[in-house]
Amino acid sequence: MSRLILSLSRRILCPLALFGLLAACSPTLNWRDVDIGPQTRMQFPCRPERAERSLVLAGAPTRAAMWVCDAGGLSWSATVLDVGDPMRLTTVLRESRLSLATRLQGSEESVQPIRIAGMTPNDETRRVVIAGPSGAGQSARAEAVFAVRGLQVFQFVVMAQHGAPAKWAEGADEFLRSVRWPDR
Repeated sequence: MSRLILSLSRRILCPLALFGLLAACSPTLNWRDVDIGPQTRMQFPCRPERAERSLVLAGAPTRAAMWVCDAGGLSWSATVLDVGDPMRLTTVLRESRLSLATRLQGSEESVQPIRIAGMTPNDETRRVVIAGPSGAGQSARAEAVFAVRGLQVFQFVVMAQHGAPAKWAEGADEFLRSVRWPDR
């Protein structure tokens, strides 16, 4: 009887121990391609969850789809805003950028115009660094890209949570540069 129990224990515990060792060896950032809309793909370092809601931007209801996950002490997100009216694109792009700074209770430290292959040109397309107030000896920080494609506004954000690694900008840069749209 004791041999049977020992044999069963080995059959159950050995695979569990192996699984535990494999999990301990898994990388903090496990990059994968994610579809975030029609003809839009990007790399996420973790498996994002998807949520939808309606917002009021530029005076009209706007459908927002968001993909978000946390990994490596950072929060990674992509938001797609369906604007519908080309006259509202620039205002929605600007409002979404200012809204992020407001949510972080911070200000834009760096603002740079950018170009992404396949995007719709817009004077408000930007890459920004936002710094918020200090807490527990660290300041809240986010790097973000705001861009337009067709009648959609895209917001890609990497936010450093308290306790984030000091060298997080490299992963943030990889994420923010990973969006792929086919050329028109």
